[in-house]
Amino acid sequence: MLAVSSSSYALSSQERLPVGAVDLSSLPEGVECPLLLQRTEIPSGTTTVTLKNRVIVAPMCMYSSVDGFPTPFHLVHHGQFALHGAGTIIVEASGITPSGRISPRDLGLYKEEHVAAHASLVQTAKDVSSELYMGIQLAHAGRKASTWPPYDRTPHETPYVPVSEGGWDKTVVNASSIPYGEGHLVPHELSLSEIRDIEDDFVRAADRAFRAGYDFVQIHSAHGYLLSSFCSPLANQRKDMYGGSLENRTRLLLNIVRRIRDQFPEKGLWVRLNGTDGLPEDDERESWNYESTTALASMLDDAGVDVLDISSGGTVGKLSFSSTPGYQVPGAEAAKAAGLKRMKVSSVGCLQGGTEEHPHVPGLFAEKVLQEGSADLIALGRIFLRQPTWVEDAARALLGKHAAGALQYSYTFPRLD
Repeated sequence: MLAVSSSSYALSSQERLPVGAVDLSSLPEGVECPLLLQRTEIPSGTTTVTLKNRVIVAPMCMYSSVDGFPTPFHLVHHGQFALHGAGTIIVEASGITPSGRISPRDLGLYKEEHVAAHASLVQTAKDVSSELYMGIQLAHAGRKASTWPPYDRTPHETPYVPVSEGGWDKTVVNASSIPYGEGHLVPHELSLSEIRDIEDDFVRAADRAFRAGYDFVQIHSAHGYLLSSFCSPLANQRKDMYGGSLENRTRLLLNIVRRIRDQFPEKGLWVRLNGTDGLPEDDERESWNYESTTALASMLDDAGVDVLDISSGGTVGKLSFSSTPGYQVPGAEAAKAAGLKRMKVSSVGCLQGGTEEHPHVPGLFAEKVLQEGSADLIALGRIFLRQPTWVEDAARALLGKHAAGALQYSYTFPRLD
């Protein structure tokens, strides 16, 4: 744990606006604050919370952990987003079991020793940014587990990490014994008792996350990882109560959600979901599609999920998406088409830039998505790796003025301008 209290260095302020907020009283007459930068209220179980803006740092795997523990890298990595005004930060996919990690370098919340390390990460980020809302993505990689970190450019004989190199290629599991793609492992098909164990593992990981100080957990059911694979007929060909119908294929996800909501009624509970598997129109195989998303969104709303974050892809190795601005937005629209009673919807997918008319205005496309009602919140990923000041840059572009910033940085802005 850090030895220095926040009050001795966090000049971002008790008496000022929180970093990333906009002073509405300072706006010129007739100028409205963009939805992107407005405070907004969202549900958190039986309570509500107010976000200081609608910008979410999406969970991005950094493959920089040791035995599931956060490292100094994670402190600096998330601290930069907090310092520059992101309203919400979701820490990367963290394995609920050692064999549920994507790679040996993934974060985890699968043992008690992880709690204190994550608590330090959470407290550090919140110390430098008041009113920061912070969560963690809980995940099981399923048949995509035990793989090499993507920045590892060393030639390898297989796409998976063998036991001799620190992997767990003998214990990779899935809904059905269907490999992710050519050359990938044939996973072990989970038994009914093993499925119940995974339910328990998700609930235990959520408990650890909340004891570490996270405001919410996001259950990862996208990108072809375990829960996503259970949902998709392309990866799930079971004949029992967890396969076949949409109700059966989504049973595991819904059971996990309901158990976490029952155990933690006032905590934040989010889900990340594939909007579609992305099969081409001429492929007649049954798959997860936008209609599936609409149907499940209604069930997740009833189960007490607070925010549904829509992404897509990763179910089958051969399928890919064209990363054009807003390419994930149709999935968010499909979720909202369910006529949700309380659950909010966030979208991701190249939302950082401008429109066709004004292509170089950061935040303009995201604002358009919000104004059109296609999503309630905006999640951004890779742009934050290149441009951690994105919230500040979007505020200047959309308003012609700065959002509130950390005093250690923002006092220099007038001279820079």
